[in-house]
Amino acid sequence: QMLEQLVAFVLTCLVVVVVPGPDFALVLRNAPRGPRAATTAAAGIMVGNTILAALAVLGVTALLGASEVVGTGIRIAGAAYLLYLGLRAFAEAFARKPKPSQPPALATGRQPGRASPFVQGMVSNLLNPKVAVFYLSLFPQFNVAPFPPLAQHALMAGIFLLIASAWYVLLLSALKKVTGVLARPRTSRIVVGSSGAVLVGVGGTILTQTLASA
Repeated sequence: QMLEQLVAFVLTCLVVVVVPGPDFALVLRNAPRGPRAATTAAAGIMVGNTILAALAVLGVTALLGASEVVGTGIRIAGAAYLLYLGLRAFAEAFARKPKPSQPPALATGRQPGRASPFVQGMVSNLLNPKVAVFYLSLFPQFNVAPFPPLAQHALMAGIFLLIASAWYVLLLSALKKVTGVLARPRTSRIVVGSSGAVLVGVGGTILTQTLASA
């Protein structure tokens, strides 16, 4: 039974990780700036994932979730940040092409006045209520006895983080092969603009649902 539970959990994690969401959109949004920007965005996302997984295992996120006010505040903050990132993506997609005398930001993936891709990824993940809800709602659904509950949740958190890390390695490898195409102005506008649309859509949906239920 333990093996069956683990297989079911792994399959569930694969579906959750592979289905595109705001994290995927954020990596894609940074990809036209170069492999380093996409990689650091993915690294920030994984740091946020690790923090939330650890909090879920320790029960801290469950404690926060018990407070309706705190939970609502987190959802609103997360939605606002996703909207901010999406609008910034739109602004970047439709901005005028910089003059040749201006140094490009592809080397570092960062531009003046903008948070680094790492910070974007980490903050976006930490403020995404669906990530915390995922951990809290998924872990209790599986029983990998004879391990005690704390060890079970730690094991499942480790499996999920391993699967997510493997997925980002594959994704970044694929993006690296098409960096030249992504760097083209027209392609970059399409990719960044589309990613911005996803981020705005997700953020707007979360904000609307949160305000409607408040």
